[in-house]
Amino acid sequence: MESAFRPQSAEDIENRIEELRKSYTPEWKFDRDNPDAGSVIAQIFARQTEENNRLMSQMPERYHMEFVNLLDSSLKPAQPSASIVIFNMEGGTVPGARVPKGTRLSASSDKTESGSVIFETERNLYVTNAKIKAAFMTDAERGTFTPVFGDFNIPEIVTGTLDSIRGEEERMALLNESAEELAEAEEVSSAIPPFTLFGEKEDIGRSILIIYEERLFDGAGESVYIRFTDADDLIQRVQSGDLVFKYFADNGFNTFDEVTLLEDNCTFLLVKSRECRKTSIGERKYSVVILESQKTMTDSLGVSDVLISAGGDSRAPEYVGDGIKELEKRKFAPFSDELAVYNECYIGHSPCFSKKGSKITITFKASYKEAFHRITPEQEEAELAIIKLKPKKLPFDIPTEAKVEEIIIEYFNGIGWKKLVCDAEYDGMFKSCEPGDYKLSFICPDDWEISESGPYSGRCLRMRIVKATNCYMRPAIHMYPEITDLKISYSYEGKFVRPKRLERIAGTKKTDITAHLALNKSFTVLSGNDYHEDALYIGIDKKLTEGPISLYFQLSDNNNQSGVRCRLEYSGPSGFSEMRITDLTEDFTRSGAVMFMPSQDMTESVLEGNRLYWLKLVRSVREENEKLDAFLPKIVMMCMNAVIVSNIQTSDEQDYYIEEVLPNASISLGVDNILDAFVWVNEKGYTRREEMEELLNMHPERVRAEYDFLGRISAFYVLWDEVDSFNAAPHKRCYRIDRMSGKIIFSDGTKCDIPRVTDDIAFKARIRSTDGYEGNLAEGEISTFLGQEAYIDTVYNPIRAHGGSNLETIDHALLRCAGILHSRYKLVSETDYYRFCMDYSDSIDKAKIVVGQTIDGQELPEDISVVLLMKDYADGAFSFHRVSAALQREMLKFCEVTISEKHLHIVEPVFVDVSVNVWAKTMNMDDAFEVQSEVKTVLNDYLDPVGNAKENGWDIGTLPKESQILMRLGILRNKAIIQRITMIGHYIDADGEHEMDTKDIKITPFMVVRSGKHTVNITNK
Repeated sequence: MESAFRPQSAEDIENRIEELRKSYTPEWKFDRDNPDAGSVIAQIFARQTEENNRLMSQMPERYHMEFVNLLDSSLKPAQPSASIVIFNMEGGTVPGARVPKGTRLSASSDKTESGSVIFETERNLYVTNAKIKAAFMTDAERGTFTPVFGDFNIPEIVTGTLDSIRGEEERMALLNESAEELAEAEEVSSAIPPFTLFGEKEDIGRSILIIYEERLFDGAGESVYIRFTDADDLIQRVQSGDLVFKYFADNGFNTFDEVTLLEDNCTFLLVKSRECRKTSIGERKYSVVILESQKTMTDSLGVSDVLISAGGDSRAPEYVGDGIKELEKRKFAPFSDELAVYNECYIGHSPCFSKKGSKITITFKASYKEAFHRITPEQEEAELAIIKLKPKKLPFDIPTEAKVEEIIIEYFNGIGWKKLVCDAEYDGMFKSCEPGDYKLSFICPDDWEISESGPYSGRCLRMRIVKATNCYMRPAIHMYPEITDLKISYSYEGKFVRPKRLERIAGTKKTDITAHLALNKSFTVLSGNDYHEDALYIGIDKKLTEGPISLYFQLSDNNNQSGVRCRLEYSGPSGFSEMRITDLTEDFTRSGAVMFMPSQDMTESVLEGNRLYWLKLVRSVREENEKLDAFLPKIVMMCMNAVIVSNIQTSDEQDYYIEEVLPNASISLGVDNILDAFVWVNEKGYTRREEMEELLNMHPERVRAEYDFLGRISAFYVLWDEVDSFNAAPHKRCYRIDRMSGKIIFSDGTKCDIPRVTDDIAFKARIRSTDGYEGNLAEGEISTFLGQEAYIDTVYNPIRAHGGSNLETIDHALLRCAGILHSRYKLVSETDYYRFCMDYSDSIDKAKIVVGQTIDGQELPEDISVVLLMKDYADGAFSFHRVSAALQREMLKFCEVTISEKHLHIVEPVFVDVSVNVWAKTMNMDDAFEVQSEVKTVLNDYLDPVGNAKENGWDIGTLPKESQILMRLGILRNKAIIQRITMIGHYIDADGEHEMDTKDIKITPFMVVRSGKHTVNITNK
């Protein structure tokens, strides 16, 4: 921090006026040589301010130091930077490696004397060779199943092998090539993609009832009946459109053209316009109809039975022929115009003739034609050639009459042709030769198989003449039937059958439930997935045997993410069991690790087709307000083997001696940038034996005793504490550290004790130091072990090292002490809180105190919200989280009478991303690119809330206006004319996500501007 009393020359002040002039009044030129009235006033102001600064700077520096000494205060120590590092094991070596707390890592740096920056791990860590192979989330309320990472087998709706269709092989080949390319791409990138914890709404789960039938669903335009018994809820959802019937055809699944609930309120009439595509399961072929939920189901629907039936409207046959050639279906002579025994006719219609057990009806119109047949001379000569005596020829022949007296109707049963039994006798149906309407009806046999007839392959009915008197006589008149308008229909006449196969898809699991049909009791046909918790499932390929294990979650830079309290469970022999954890994410409000000791009974289990060792992160409490979903944690990285490291160097324990006992003794520790020290003072010789024994019994962790060979105490070391002031020391064993000089200072012997051993070691000290600001390194720079760490391949920091600051300057200490005098160690006014925040850390750029209001809009008079804008806010919230908790604890020490912990809130601002669209006209089109670049640079600098060399930044609780933007862009007037601008603000608050014109934003005390994405539209003058 700059000195409050640093004298500024008139030239310095004038230079600052010139800088501000460019931003606020670019049309005015500040001219020192030929000043106008404004320039003269500016120069007078600079001279007067210079004189005031000179008088202030004449105060001796020692007065300033004495001012600090009045408060017996010391300089605040340098603060270490911190980051996260991730370890990777060498593949296939050992199950893991231990990394104890204090393990040293380093990063190269040309800004330190040693050429490196040292970091130490803050916790013990077991680096495991296990990898995350799969992860998915479930939502209890929405009933969703959302994959996060890995392969998940989504079951195909249709079981079996589909009948091939034209062009499908080529399409499948292309799809397989695309799938292989996609799989190769996924193998290259094994990183877990970003996701919102418990906030993803994608769902790959489905709720489908799948009905398989061999024949009833086949035909197009035919009526299909599906009956559900004891299924009121299911029927109601079909009526409301939540459940939809579909059938499987060549183009995939199609909705039925007609769905009607019949009067019995349990049977649906379905009509479709396309034929079904078959699937083969074993030796049988099935058509498929499904009932699919259009919404994600969180409950289940049951029925006691599923029954199906069908009925086909009258339709023409697929084929009519005589066994050799095909006949015209609209009008044909079944036995030709020349009757003969065993003349036959084939009528084919596979869809109708495959409906086993149905009643098939054949109707047609029959008329009778006459055909005169006689023997030709050639035939007569050939037939009588063997007769010696020719018959006597008559002058004329009398023709006989021939007609069909008896027929038989047959079907093919796979072995031969079998007589078809009809409802009425049909053998003499053509004997009377009476024209009119004819009807045949019969029950479709179960053993009707496909046969070949000429060009037709399918189920055929064969009609043959078995008796036709005089059919071979010549001359003869043959009365042959001619059939027109033949129609075939079928119906089960109220007869319902159960499906041949019944399956259910619930979420991502497919189950064959055919056996339930025979139990005659209610069973579930539709339901959601089997997960009933808000949970994140994490699958690991190897068993975790040792600990502590670290599961790291890196959150996005979105501010004010709402906390999500969770518990961690593992897959054991009897299901999932809870384990104890250390949550360094603070309920997922910050990036950090969840650390745990794995249980020895962790076992493999199969979830969603993945046999892995599973961890389950379960949401303990679900927020009722859905708007808070906007604040759910955004996870940008999740991995194993992460630990926090700090830029701390811990020295070996050193021995220190004194020649004589002196009050106010100061001894150099020989280390710069001291953070703290562990000082063990030898009290042998002046601490009574009774007190030594009491300390050994009551506080063994703070005492170390050394014994000689006779078992007598030869040295007795007690751990002393550091204080800022001896006047405020909590007990007599205290010391101070002067961090500017690097010395340890002891009291005068009255307020606190002093070391008194001169013939042996006076005290031992292990010192922790830091590189301060030089420890703020970029991501990826912490990459080296100090020493050899077996089996660990790589180490790196995925995020920047934040929060490092140097030793407090004298000037900063002066201002801090002024604040102490003002507040008298009590935080009462807003000014007191503000000064405390700004004095606490150099990482804080701005602070705002909001009384009686919280960031989520609640208004309670006892609430105090402290809004902190960090200098490195653009790099994420890591430094904010490093400061916020400790700042709150320090504040509560000085305001505990007036405010409780639950009413003191330390929060980040609500960042409003302001995107500016600029329309500018250039003087020269060649300047277009340059103008665009300069406009964006000016806007990015101007809308940065943190001040820089060019701009002052923005106060929390304010947003820029269009007039201010236009004024700032005025510096480009020599190159372009700004015609107009629009400003759009995007932000997330307790009410959700918003995007609107900045003029319409209701500004709150928590908002601060942040530069968004700017667009510059250039036209030429």
